[in-house]
Amino acid sequence: MSDVLYLAIVSSLKEKIAKGCYQPGDMLSSESALMSEYHASRMTIRKSLSLLSNEGYIYSVPGKGNFICQPETDIFQFKFNKYDGLNVHIDKVKLLSVKIRYPEPFMQGVLHLQETDKIGEIIRILYSGEREIALERIYFQYIPNQPIVEDLLKYADYLKPVDEKLAFSVNRSIEINVTFPSDELCEKLTIQQTVPVYHISEKITQVDTEDIIQYSIFYIATKYLSIKASNSKDSKRKNIF
Repeated sequence: MSDVLYLAIVSSLKEKIAKGCYQPGDMLSSESALMSEYHASRMTIRKSLSLLSNEGYIYSVPGKGNFICQPETDIFQFKFNKYDGLNVHIDKVKLLSVKIRYPEPFMQGVLHLQETDKIGEIIRILYSGEREIALERIYFQYIPNQPIVEDLLKYADYLKPVDEKLAFSVNRSIEINVTFPSDELCEKLTIQQTVPVYHISEKITQVDTEDIIQYSIFYIATKYLSIKASNSKDSKRKNIF
């Protein structure tokens, strides 16, 4: 019962903070007052306060009490998945090529490889109906019989299986630019050179080792992809997103 109660107390205090009953910098009611208000033991109240502190809602000043945190408005973050932001339905993924080769200097630098290392290169086109919507190039260090490498090759013509499998063990960083397509891109996506395209580069690294698992470049006409961000009310940190 106490476990259920402490979560209810956390929820109640979060709601009061969200509604402005407590302003940033305000001192939270004392432990004794909270015990009386919620009919809870001191241990339960302290468990609730500990969770609020861990989630960034309050901070403790020894000898004084607990205070409401100031939201961090100077940190901007948002979740982004290029596939989920598509304005069209993808009906087919066509592999143009799957190669194992030695990397050029640029990719050698990106993947932190030696001259003798090899890379895997996957090039594929995404279709909506019969129209070519996007072109994606995926690069990774080729190590024979490594599970991640085998999955990348096995699922090269699927959008998400490998991403979903690695979801909890990787970090991602992206860079988004708008440019005009090269002659090669115009040919492969059947677009004019005057049509702006997103150039989205994404690096995926292993959380525990920080090794680079994959580097990809995604090209798509701007009309086919929407990039949106909104503040996350469920975030554990009270940042502006």
